[in-house]
Amino acid sequence: MVAQRAEPPLVVIRGASGSGKSTVTKALRHRFGKAECAVVAQDNVRRTILRERDEPGGFNIDLIEMIAMECMKRGRLTIIEGILDTDRYGEMLERLMTSTDRPFFYAFDLSFAQTLDRHATRPEAAEFGPTDMRTWFRGHQPLPFVAETVFDVSWSVEAVVGRIYDDLRSSIGRFGADDGRASGRKFL
Repeated sequence: MVAQRAEPPLVVIRGASGSGKSTVTKALRHRFGKAECAVVAQDNVRRTILRERDEPGGFNIDLIEMIAMECMKRGRLTIIEGILDTDRYGEMLERLMTSTDRPFFYAFDLSFAQTLDRHATRPEAAEFGPTDMRTWFRGHQPLPFVAETVFDVSWSVEAVVGRIYDDLRSSIGRFGADDGRASGRKFL
């Protein structure tokens, strides 16, 4: 009997600007190994690749989905990170969730003041400030189709990374015995 290969996990990390999404994503990528982990950053796709404003129906929404689907199809642990506003990105995220047997959704729930405090410690703090951040801030926006794990200000970066890593490790047993060895990949 041949064990059915489990699909690679999809991890979605959402939150306001300055909440810690990118920091957590970088730490996870380091922990998993760059070759095993594909990161689809909303800012990179929207601002760098497309130079597009964040608006309903923007091309970046479709492109994020296409990139993530291709990465998962090729056996990569895929992390999508960004503000990912529920109204604009929710339908796309729901489609992605149903495309894998291992979706993991996380969100940061911080106040505007807490995001400003965290932003002040970032290298890109000089690129934009409180005025820009205020226009982007909408607070935590729960997704109606999935129970996200929500992190508040009491969670350290190390604790968030540890929680996500542990969730992914425990998924190996829940979703099948194959840990990626059949494809030459190791997810964890």
